[in-house]
Amino acid sequence: MDISVKQWKTFLDRCLEHRIRVEVFDNAVQQLYGRSPLPGRKIAALLLRPRSPNATSLDPRIVVYLERLLALKKVDASDVLTSAFQFSRDHPTPSSDNVEIPSKEDPSRWHNPPELEEIIFHRLHKGFSNGERPTSNAEAVRTLIVVARWMSAMVTSHTSDSMMHAMTGIQQHPQQQSINVREALGMLVMGLIENARIVGLLNRDHLKDLRKNFSQALSTFIPLLSQTSIQIANRLEISQKEHDFHDKSLTQVNGDANEQAGLEVAALQLDAVIDLPVINTRAGLFIFLNALLVARPLTDDFTIMNYLHSRYKIDSQNLATDLVTASFDLLANAMYRSEPAPTMFCLKSFLTNKIPLLLTQLTASIFPMTAEMSITQALSHIDPNAFPSFSQGFDDMLGNSNSLSDVRQDFLNACALHGLLPASSIERLLGETPMQGPPETKYERKTLFNQCKDNFDKINMYIDEIDNLDGNAGAIVGALTDFTKHLCDTQNAMYLKTFCNTLSKKAPAIDVILQFTSPASVLQPLCQFLDEWRYDGDQSEYQPLYDEFGSILLLVLAFVYRYDLSYYDLGINHDSFVAQLLERGSLSIAPGDLTEEQGIQLGGWLRGLYDADKEGLSNDVFSSCRPQDFYLIVPTLFSQTVMACSAEVLSLDSVKGGLEYLQETFLMPSLVGGLSWMACHAMKQTHQDTEALMQIFHKLVRSAPTSGDAQAMHQTVVSMVSSRLEKCFRTLKKRQPSRTDIGPLLQAIKPNANYERSISSSMTELEKWTNPPTNTLVTSLRHSVQQLAQWQTAASLQLAPPTYTHRQLYTSVKILGSYKTLRAVVDEIKSQMETGNGAAALDIGVSLICAPTIENSALPVDWVTSTIPSNPSPRTRLNLREMLKAEFENAASLMSTDPVGAETIVRLHRRVEAQLQSMSQASLPTAQIEIPNVGVIDVGTQPLTDLDMKAMNDAAAATIAAASGDLGPDQQALQRSLDQHLDLTGASGSLDLTGIDASGGMNAGMSTDLGALPDLDLSDMGGMGDMGDMGDMGDVGMGMGDDDWGLDFDNM
Repeated sequence: MDISVKQWKTFLDRCLEHRIRVEVFDNAVQQLYGRSPLPGRKIAALLLRPRSPNATSLDPRIVVYLERLLALKKVDASDVLTSAFQFSRDHPTPSSDNVEIPSKEDPSRWHNPPELEEIIFHRLHKGFSNGERPTSNAEAVRTLIVVARWMSAMVTSHTSDSMMHAMTGIQQHPQQQSINVREALGMLVMGLIENARIVGLLNRDHLKDLRKNFSQALSTFIPLLSQTSIQIANRLEISQKEHDFHDKSLTQVNGDANEQAGLEVAALQLDAVIDLPVINTRAGLFIFLNALLVARPLTDDFTIMNYLHSRYKIDSQNLATDLVTASFDLLANAMYRSEPAPTMFCLKSFLTNKIPLLLTQLTASIFPMTAEMSITQALSHIDPNAFPSFSQGFDDMLGNSNSLSDVRQDFLNACALHGLLPASSIERLLGETPMQGPPETKYERKTLFNQCKDNFDKINMYIDEIDNLDGNAGAIVGALTDFTKHLCDTQNAMYLKTFCNTLSKKAPAIDVILQFTSPASVLQPLCQFLDEWRYDGDQSEYQPLYDEFGSILLLVLAFVYRYDLSYYDLGINHDSFVAQLLERGSLSIAPGDLTEEQGIQLGGWLRGLYDADKEGLSNDVFSSCRPQDFYLIVPTLFSQTVMACSAEVLSLDSVKGGLEYLQETFLMPSLVGGLSWMACHAMKQTHQDTEALMQIFHKLVRSAPTSGDAQAMHQTVVSMVSSRLEKCFRTLKKRQPSRTDIGPLLQAIKPNANYERSISSSMTELEKWTNPPTNTLVTSLRHSVQQLAQWQTAASLQLAPPTYTHRQLYTSVKILGSYKTLRAVVDEIKSQMETGNGAAALDIGVSLICAPTIENSALPVDWVTSTIPSNPSPRTRLNLREMLKAEFENAASLMSTDPVGAETIVRLHRRVEAQLQSMSQASLPTAQIEIPNVGVIDVGTQPLTDLDMKAMNDAAAATIAAASGDLGPDQQALQRSLDQHLDLTGASGSLDLTGIDASGGMNAGMSTDLGALPDLDLSDMGGMGDMGDMGDMGDVGMGMGDDDWGLDFDNM
């Protein structure tokens, strides 16, 4: 082995072993390089080689030393990537029959931990994105080759794994670390193709083979990346289209040549379509806020501000004005639509508690804005009929109508509380004397949390105050979230019971909470607490434990049923108790499918509830069945009860007597699963249990408990299942119209209606959208788009917003599908373009497509500022943005039959992608990598084979041979700056290198059998052709002499 390789290996190993400081390392590298110069690729390979067969932790010193070698220009990006790829799990193994596969103990089969690859990708992405790299055309070419190879290898590896899993029937998702590495490689590729020098090289004629191979690799890598990182994949795809980095090897061979030529002409025509002026309509922001609040609140601060800045850029003044105006429009629209009181309160809370906080963020931004001016302008734009003065609205309030006369005052008081305007301005803005002033105290989250920890009674007071429309709700929600986690962490079940009982019966408080934090932030600690619930060994009374468990569970179910949450939204695992309860909590188990333990537990509960010879539910029944097990067999318990009652095995009186236990607080939450099963079972037409079911319904629904706590809990339970019960009772009424016992049940649940806040439309709304004059969902949706688009032109005269709810779009997508829904929107925009209102209609279309949704959202709502961020929205079908992209790709074929429609699709697609791209750029992760604090790994010896870099070296040598000249002025200035920053002559300490000799005398016990450096065979990149003449590279602005880069190309 080369003596220089041995010296460098010994030096690097000893530096890692003794944790040499950076300044000492720099001096030592300079000394050793002067004595024993070595190509950068070999130095990088010696540093990055694995030092143990199963390395799972990363030595942070490797990253530190790698950074220094890059800064000292002893290695470049291609050297680092080449070596990292050689030791990556993505690197393909030899497949030739003549090649003997080494054993697992062979160092050539060792791999580095994925964290190292992730850090390297992010570090190099930063260098290419800020223009620091490439420092030479040789580095650029070699980097492109190895990155293309790595992308292809990653796709091949994933495809092979997927095929193996499919063959074995195993469904396996990629691990998070693999996703991180994939995303990091995507970021690096993004940095490359957004680098002007890299793009300039790829556009050279003599590098067309390199461009072809890179484009092929990119075309296969983007679909793989889109499976886990849609934002990065979208940005790569946009850059790919911009620079035409497409795989053109799959061009259609068969087909009509004339037709293909016609499509190409049509594509050119579409490229030349002129965009209409971009305007921010009043309706556009109105649609966005409607989408945020139509069901489960999606009011994440980061999402809202990101969206607003993507529309208004630096115009913070108009941004604030339009935000306030749209919030008032939302309330006016809800009043005109006669939305129920819970919806009205939710919108009022958003206006008075959320909007002032968003305005506070705007006033603190770098773009100046005057909050009072924006508020004044907004109040002049709102509908005075919807928001009358106190004197005008007094008669309405006496008549209990849905007056909004107090909303302006509440909003201005909240703004004064947050310092957005002086309290003295409120009377001027209202035009009359306010009925009350701002709150005396502005709450702080941490202060409230500490008060609750010191005095538990405070929590009940703050839960009551969360309903106040005074601007303090955000701080209260933050304190409640922190306090919930605190109680769970401290295992304080008694306090948790009281807290959950208080909150579960206040549905409006639940609405306010989810306007300020993610569902997981509140519910994940509670779900984990329930999942880990265990009996103590010295427990004597078990009924109180059921009481505590049930209270906590009821609060979780209250959130779940109100907003149709899944375990995914709660941030819990599929095998956890709450996840299993949500999946199976309303399904009975057939007797043959019961486990032995479940059979024993079910028998115990049946005897305890209905056996007249017993004393009722004894302590043994509770002790022999954990609460988690009980709630999973509740539907089966009800199934057995109904069946026994129908068969007269149990008398009706016995059943009613036993069911009274279920109306006590310690078992009351079980009625959620029991009533849900009964409602589902009653609608089946394959049973003869109707009489027994109706008797039990009357007992459980109409007969409320007597105690106050039980009554409140019973009301909450009935509210949660009211929609299912109503559907069941109305179905039975249609089947048996002569029955007289169904009407009282419908009347009993009527006060509990409208509990659910989901994306599903009511029958009243569906009938309105499908009956004359609209007749169909398509024409109804087109009519809504038309009204919203024309509101822009009539806004000065028509202050009231058009009637609209985002549930209409949800319903259209669900019933019609994404394609027909998109076509309805596009057709109406096309129609508006023909009447000269195209710019406003385009903004409406963009707002509809880009609006965040509960599922399949084009705009992610991650709640990144919450205690626990949300998971990405589930994907069940193509969203409107993806369908628009498919239509855009097919737009050329429409030019001959519908040219205006094709142009509309192109314009709409451009606007949608531009807006989402601007938002994704703001939300992309930065390349700030935290190096994990790991222990020093055992540094062993490893024989390395020699690197065969023929393909990369040929390309680099050709690059250098084709270039001439010195560094330009900019590069010389950069070089001087680097020299100044890397001048370590004054650094303290030094590292004596005299002890490093060819025999490894630095450590007598260290093996010097170093072997050869590893090979990286890139010859299969194929088709690189003769790259000997790379032309004049001078216009790239880089001199290409050997001395310019400090690289030794003699051995390349």
